[in-house]
Amino acid sequence: MSDDEKTAEELLSQSKNQRRHNTDAPTTRDETDTDVDDTEETVDLAEAVAEVYDEIEAGETPSNLTLRDTDLAALFTGLERSGELAEIVEAAHNTLDRDGDPGSLTRATALRLLVRVGLGEVDESVIESAKDGKQQHLTKQASEF
Repeated sequence: MSDDEKTAEELLSQSKNQRRHNTDAPTTRDETDTDVDDTEETVDLAEAVAEVYDEIEAGETPSNLTLRDTDLAALFTGLERSGELAEIVEAAHNTLDRDGDPGSLTRATALRLLVRVGLGEVDESVIESAKDGKQQHLTKQASEF
């Protein structure tokens, strides 16, 4: 393994361990948000995704995600400069069983694909729920008059 590959692996490993916010669940009622309505039902993920598609189209919810991570920024810029980003994008396309567009070789493309790969690795049901939500949204649009 070359020094560049070792450095990239180290950066990736470090970024996996970083946390900006405490994501541990609160353990007592006092630690939870007091404005939460206890009578509110939990929404199915697919339904939530379908609703958010409507909100995005209405301009109520942004369609972009913001990611601020120094280590990942260094890694992806390094991948671009070293010419290795293309290999990563191709591997992600192959993992997702998608055809790649050689003209869309950008960090944004790589990040979009890699988030999908990562979510699929962590919990495939999340991806399936997202697909179901998109289908619900498209079906609703098609059935509107």
